[in-house]
Amino acid sequence: MKRQLASATLLLLLSACAIRGGPELDRTLIPAAPDNWSARPDITTVNDGNADTAPIYPDGWIRSFSDDVLEQAVHEAFAHNRNLQSVLAQLRAARAAMRVSRAGLFPQVDISAGITDAENAATVYDGALAASWEVDIWGRNLALAGAGNADARAAAADFAAARQALAASVARAWYDRSAAALTFDLAKRDLERRQDTLRITNARFRAGLASRLDVRLAQVAVSNSEDRLEAAIRASANAARALEVLTGRYPAGQAAGATDLITPATLPAISAPVSVLANRPDLIAAEARVEAAGLRATDARHAMLPRLNLRFDANSSSGNFGDIFDPGTYINAITGGLLQPLFRGGALLAEADRQGEQARSALFDYAQVTLTAYQEVENRLDAEATLARQVDATATAAEEARAAVILTRSRYINGRSTIFDLINSQTTAIAAETRAIETRRARIENRINLHLALGNEPLSA
Repeated sequence: MKRQLASATLLLLLSACAIRGGPELDRTLIPAAPDNWSARPDITTVNDGNADTAPIYPDGWIRSFSDDVLEQAVHEAFAHNRNLQSVLAQLRAARAAMRVSRAGLFPQVDISAGITDAENAATVYDGALAASWEVDIWGRNLALAGAGNADARAAAADFAAARQALAASVARAWYDRSAAALTFDLAKRDLERRQDTLRITNARFRAGLASRLDVRLAQVAVSNSEDRLEAAIRASANAARALEVLTGRYPAGQAAGATDLITPATLPAISAPVSVLANRPDLIAAEARVEAAGLRATDARHAMLPRLNLRFDANSSSGNFGDIFDPGTYINAITGGLLQPLFRGGALLAEADRQGEQARSALFDYAQVTLTAYQEVENRLDAEATLARQVDATATAAEEARAAVILTRSRYINGRSTIFDLINSQTTAIAAETRAIETRRARIENRINLHLALGNEPLSA
């Protein structure tokens, strides 16, 4: 017996020495966080990744837009959006899988009962209880349980990311609706201007002061304006339906929107670069997947080592049915076995290699997601300043273009400007006013995207 135990121990030690090393994951691939954001060094940053630091928006960044109806729409989306519900189901599945992965840490117990009733023979009742447990010598089962736990954390982070993305989509759609309404109003005013020009041109034609060409050009301008109005109507309807789908209201046909395009409040202190690693759900998920992949690589390497299984069996067989409930009738046996994989056609080595490369791939993914996160924040911070200047510039251009239309109309009536001058001034005006709306809309979207890039919570739970 001692010889057998010594042989088994020697086999375990030799196997442990022979195992190939795991993947060497070079974590220096993960870029270090800079001290501050290079795009806006003038903005104060805080390390809100620290649990002791109060978040920048304790109630969520949606409330910084000061719109209760928008906040209600986001809550509706959280409750009814189909995509978010799908991701939530995936999270629940991942948590169930985590519980499955932990099962290998515990003994497996089965119970069975049977009856044999052969012709010309006495009826026999059988009962059996079997318990087995794999001794986790190398930590394989612990590694698989850890991988399942990491998968569940990644799924939880995926859900948080989906929740943040949904809130951002609702806010974008909310202000798309507003921009569409403003564009519609602009198209109506432009049509009225063009119709006014056509009336003036017809009057001048009847008085012999304008040509038939002038009338036709004025009519073309009216038709083009009618086309823009119809496009604005379609864009407004599309924006409303998009909001309805996000919030689960479709096809109610009652999607609201902001009454105007707000001017975002002055940017407060924001998360420091190091905090982004702790705040952004996609980074949290990527890190958890690196951990899970590494643990699975460990399990794959340890699969080449011996396994020690313990088993307990208890059996009873009697012609009396009541005896199978009597522990005294059972015959018990405890056995132990050592299994050393010897030849699997290279499958175990290949699986170890595969899992090792999966771990390396997860690490590269994490590194890339980190770089992308920093890039997104830098881009959004840079756009904060440039878009503010663009909003001022386009507002000035729109104001001057409207004044130019009034002046050119007066000159046309007095015969000092041509129909070409008037139509051109009106075309310039609607282009400038449209650009002003688009720029204001872009500034709001950039602020939304900045919150998303920083990983800020949209609304408190």
